[in-house]
Amino acid sequence: MEPHQKNNVSGDSRRNKLSKTSDNNGREVSAASSPIPTDVIIDIFSRLPLKSIAMCRCVSKLWSSALRLPAFTELFLTKSSTRPQLLHARATNSELFLFSSSSSSPHPDENSSSPVVASCHMKLSFAVFGDISCGRPLHGLVCVKHVRVLDGEKETALAICNPSTRQVLHLPKAKTTTTSGLDEVRSMFGYDPIDKQHKILCMTRSREGGENGEHQVLTLGAPTGSSWRMLECCVPHHGYPPLKEICIDGVLYYKSINQSTQTYLIACFNVRSEKFSFIEAEGKGSLGRALMLGDMVNYGGRLGLILSEDVRGNAGAINRRSARFRLWVLEDVEKQEWSDERVFVLPAEWKNVVGEHVLNFVGVAARTNEIVLSSWYPINRNYLFYFDTECDTVARVEIRVVDVDVSNYAVLQTFLDHVEDVKLYA
Repeated sequence: MEPHQKNNVSGDSRRNKLSKTSDNNGREVSAASSPIPTDVIIDIFSRLPLKSIAMCRCVSKLWSSALRLPAFTELFLTKSSTRPQLLHARATNSELFLFSSSSSSPHPDENSSSPVVASCHMKLSFAVFGDISCGRPLHGLVCVKHVRVLDGEKETALAICNPSTRQVLHLPKAKTTTTSGLDEVRSMFGYDPIDKQHKILCMTRSREGGENGEHQVLTLGAPTGSSWRMLECCVPHHGYPPLKEICIDGVLYYKSINQSTQTYLIACFNVRSEKFSFIEAEGKGSLGRALMLGDMVNYGGRLGLILSEDVRGNAGAINRRSARFRLWVLEDVEKQEWSDERVFVLPAEWKNVVGEHVLNFVGVAARTNEIVLSSWYPINRNYLFYFDTECDTVARVEIRVVDVDVSNYAVLQTFLDHVEDVKLYA
């Protein structure tokens, strides 16, 4: 019996890897007084809300160590992915506010009656006045573009923000071999789900023209450090504004123009292999029109193109005069095969629900396939609109911001499928 008992004790010791540490006052804390296996502790922590996780980090070195373990951060992210949230961003010339709210869609009979509360996660302040833009969240992180002064000159800078931990990482400036000093820099954010890596793709092009654009990539948290690496691309191209990239299943899509032929493309950047491919708009009829004028959305894990039209078939602003939405879905990236066009005629109540608002496409809700839109005018009234493509109904819900007075700020951006990531970056 004795050897068997000793083996059991040894097995328990191996299960509890956090056997002895100190609290924040320097007092020793032994796991022997609380023989809970580490995997059980991690599971308990993963069930706590985000604010509780932040407080638990300050309790002791034991808890702080447990909350930094990859096993915990991955488990927390996995559970968070089952309950995605809405992320909202509002920027001024020197500040950026990030909020989150529930992603549940309203019932058609609940228009305007139950506002969604958006709580402030973090506020970023920048010393230099200039344009601030916030991209789509990717696995808990957000890429922010702002203006900074370096060596007495203003330049566009990039920062990666984690709204869950309030951590901000300022990225180094992308280097360029051009000497004109008139470089146009555009950056996009991607994620590789296989290697679980975030990457930033940067394109540098001289404003004086020419076809010799440069492409660089930076891997966030790379063991060798975060530095830019040059990439080769056989098709000279540059993204055209508004540059609304979208990353789906490890492929970063963005609209671009072939600088040799001056034709419209959708560039496809494989985040893992760091290779480019392209989808051409020429000769594709109404699909080609959508490639140029439509919005890119994530439709069930595939790239979708959605276009709004009025009764005359004109594409333009989304408002009460919109009559229908057209949707195409990319079925096969390599073969560039698209689904048949789907047309959604907007219901009669659309005009009354939308009213005076001018809308933007936000995306397609993953669980319900509802088309989600947000109001960008008037700026002091924030609403989301949900169009149910199965039931042909439209519902509106107010976004009510708390904690911060943002009534005089710019348009409130909204993004789908934000998840909470508690991983801390060095």
